[in-house]
Amino acid sequence: MASSGARAGGTDGTDWKHREKRRIVREATNVAVQYVTSVKYKNAMKRTVVYHGMLGVTMLATAVLAGINSLYVWQALWIAAFPSCLIGFRGIMKNNAKLLLVYKIILMSCSLPAVIWGVIATLGFVPHKELYPIAGLEKPTQFLVPANDFVIYFLGATSLMSHSFTLVCISKLTHAWDVTARKSKPKAQ
Repeated sequence: MASSGARAGGTDGTDWKHREKRRIVREATNVAVQYVTSVKYKNAMKRTVVYHGMLGVTMLATAVLAGINSLYVWQALWIAAFPSCLIGFRGIMKNNAKLLLVYKIILMSCSLPAVIWGVIATLGFVPHKELYPIAGLEKPTQFLVPANDFVIYFLGATSLMSHSFTLVCISKLTHAWDVTARKSKPKAQ
């Protein structure tokens, strides 16, 4: 029941719903900035991690069918790094910044150099390094590279952009989660 106290002049007392709605909207926009950022970059990063995983599964299946000895070193390095997608995906789902940091380190140390090496080797700036002499395998009849270089350029460019965007998403997410963690810690008196 409403109080029967004095009202402000020029009002009949029915505008409280409008004032309450404005207050809720104002509070929601001020508080939820880091949560909006988190949701935005988590969704974008899920797409890039799924793309990385799909490419990895495709490359692994092709390597198994063609023979492991038909790989170049950059392909083997990239295939070895692709299971890290599971670490990245788990980090996204659990809001775990430590898992995302591990995923970031693997991307920066294995995946990105492998993609860059593959693209510049396909362009002819550096030679392809075969895996079979390093691993002690027999020489393959053909190597695991498509006949058309356009496929490598397309996959290399999209992988490079995807990995780079994933690194941006990781930095934005960890920053948003750090802000949330700092706000939730009690202040020492």
